[in-house]
Amino acid sequence: MDVRRLLNLTVVAETPQFASPLMRLLGTGWRLSGIYRRSSGSMLDIINGLDRALTGINNQRPDRLVGDLYQDRSAGPMSQYLNRVAFEQPALGTRGNLGRNVIQGPATWQFDAALSRVFRLREIQRLEFRAEAYNLTNSFRPGNPSTILNESTFGQIRSSDTPRIMQFALKYAF
Repeated sequence: MDVRRLLNLTVVAETPQFASPLMRLLGTGWRLSGIYRRSSGSMLDIINGLDRALTGINNQRPDRLVGDLYQDRSAGPMSQYLNRVAFEQPALGTRGNLGRNVIQGPATWQFDAALSRVFRLREIQRLEFRAEAYNLTNSFRPGNPSTILNESTFGQIRSSDTPRIMQFALKYAF
């Protein structure tokens, strides 16, 4: 996988030790952490899905007709990400002129967060609470478009990464 740009930002914040007994009981020791990840799209290989070169191999490349290979770079659900008229099946007995991995897929981002606290019960006993959320904003994050030219869904974004996933845990250590 060839991802040209990748950014990971991580933040951790913890509540302070409070002086008041009630505030210490309720507010001390909470830890909030977040991870923001943004990346450019991976490089995609467009194939025609037919044996136009008559070699017995179906995964050959098409011809490139026009300069702009993209139609709708917003990468929304069901959008036509690739310009269908920019590609054509090569003539019989020939190979296509499109290079390998020359198309960049849609960029993506994600924000994950976790909240946790350790409660000391006795000298060697503790209870840990943890709540985690992946894709906290529950945003649409596009998958790669279809890259097989002879499919009816060629160039369309018809998939996405996972929706928000939340998990909670309690751990008792003794």
